[in-house]
Amino acid sequence: MYFSKTSISSAIVLVALTVFQFSLQSVFAQGKEEKKKDVERPAVKLLSWTLLQAIPSPVYNHDANSVDGRLSFGLKWNIVPVNFSFAANKYVSPVQFFMVNPVRRNAGSVELFVQPEVSTAGFDFAGYDNFGIASGLRFTFPIKHYGEHLAGSLGAKWFHRNSGGDSPEDYFGIEGGLYVLYGILGLQGSYNFNDRSSYTIGINFKYY
Repeated sequence: MYFSKTSISSAIVLVALTVFQFSLQSVFAQGKEEKKKDVERPAVKLLSWTLLQAIPSPVYNHDANSVDGRLSFGLKWNIVPVNFSFAANKYVSPVQFFMVNPVRRNAGSVELFVQPEVSTAGFDFAGYDNFGIASGLRFTFPIKHYGEHLAGSLGAKWFHRNSGGDSPEDYFGIEGGLYVLYGILGLQGSYNFNDRSSYTIGINFKYY
């Protein structure tokens, strides 16, 4: 069978146009996928972050009266509405809300925190309700490798608990902590100015 140069050239052009068309379709499809991912990623990131925040940290509270005392087991959550970093790049804001960058936090920062808490064992001696809440200010500073490997914190907090018959009792405390793994895992302790619950200690889990 004989093929002229014209027919061969036409076939080559047709194949080239077909390949070019499929390439364009692939590029446009990839672009749409990237745009779709860009739209979906913030939602997925927010959802995963929120679910991780729901994981509580174990804590032991001093539960005492004038005669007896013990440790009462509970669960607490650590919420950071506002963080101000002293190590932030000059081109970005030093202030972050809720979703805080761990590098900026552990390299040196001060933050407002809120800690809801539920005592699963109860306060049999102190007479407090199972639920309590604390809030305060915390200063975090680096100890090793800009705080990524080890960071410390010092803070002051205010506790609010209900005590028998819904009568509230408020008291202050001072807090200290050590954190590893970019601040995700830590050990926190508080000394409270309250005879019925003079200290707390626990493992702090916080995904930033």
